[in-house]
Amino acid sequence: MKSEPRQRHVHQITRYLLALVITSMSFSAASFQVLPKVSDVDRKLAGVGGSWFDPLTQFGISGLLPMIKNPVHEAITLAALGCTSSPSNEKDCVQLDAIQTNRVVLYGVRWPDDPPFALDRSSPPNISGCNPSVTMRSTAQPKCWLGLFTDAGTKAKATLKKKPGYPAFGPGHYLLYRSHYGDLQFFHSMANFDGERAGDTQARMRMWAQFLWGVAIKQVATDIYIRDLGFEQISPYFSGDITLTNLFATGIVEVRKDLDKVALGVLLHMLQDSFSQAHTDRLPETGARCSPFSRFSKPGKISQFYSYARQAGSSHDHEDTFDSLGIQTLQTSPTVIDVSRDVITLWNEKASWEEASKLIDCVIDVQNAETPAGPGRFVLD
Repeated sequence: MKSEPRQRHVHQITRYLLALVITSMSFSAASFQVLPKVSDVDRKLAGVGGSWFDPLTQFGISGLLPMIKNPVHEAITLAALGCTSSPSNEKDCVQLDAIQTNRVVLYGVRWPDDPPFALDRSSPPNISGCNPSVTMRSTAQPKCWLGLFTDAGTKAKATLKKKPGYPAFGPGHYLLYRSHYGDLQFFHSMANFDGERAGDTQARMRMWAQFLWGVAIKQVATDIYIRDLGFEQISPYFSGDITLTNLFATGIVEVRKDLDKVALGVLLHMLQDSFSQAHTDRLPETGARCSPFSRFSKPGKISQFYSYARQAGSSHDHEDTFDSLGIQTLQTSPTVIDVSRDVITLWNEKASWEEASKLIDCVIDVQNAETPAGPGRFVLD
């Protein structure tokens, strides 16, 4: 028979989930909207797919998923878009009306943590709760999402022992595996593996930023295979039959007409992550401008990039919370919100990449290109 402490733990989780649902269903203008929010589309897909969970469990699992349980990116972005909140009170910006007004940009901001993708129908994952007929995303298949994320972490740690110095996952693996533990960790301002040169991580981030900027100012076709778009550095990462519509909006028809806003959100996510102490180590800002005549202030240089595979998830997650954001916005200038606002300003001006790159290069400037990546102080025991 199971122990009483375990039973009490289950009861505590149940009560927590119930409270979360009640909170999430409160849509008053003053309420704090917890993301991710389960949509009507997600509920219908879950029903069609025969998922075992009810709406209560669906809300709960979504709220507990690693990497996306705190809407910090959403708060930063909404603050940069015009919400007025005092430093350390950024979560006040996460209101239902603001979410609805900016839902496409916020979808883009969420995308690197929760990219939608199709499961392999010919060889679906042997993980409970996975339905290959339903697009994979946390709110549509939360149990499967959590199973895949856990599987990716286990396999990545095993790969580290067998083949250090290489990303655990690459083309051919699921996007969720690649973006958190593989060759696409630059989506999050992180190195692809321990030992990667800071200059190489920086170059990947710049490459991704240039690509996203072209999409954001509508200069890149969204219906042509990415491998045929002329971005030679990007092509190896997406060499198959995949367009930007496939990449950003598989199964998500609501955002396809606004992929420029999605790309802006994806870019903001990467730059915002570069200010998380679980993703990089930054030096103190000096008070300098990005260049002598720049209108933008220069953040502290990045002294080291981290890689996720050898980090303790709980320690990493602690740095991606509102408490950590509040400390940063109280003590730093420019803040992550300031930088996000600067990027949005250039986007509204439809600035060329030549102009936008000056800001991007300023934000991701590194102290020493030869510094190797590692787990930082978040290393597993």
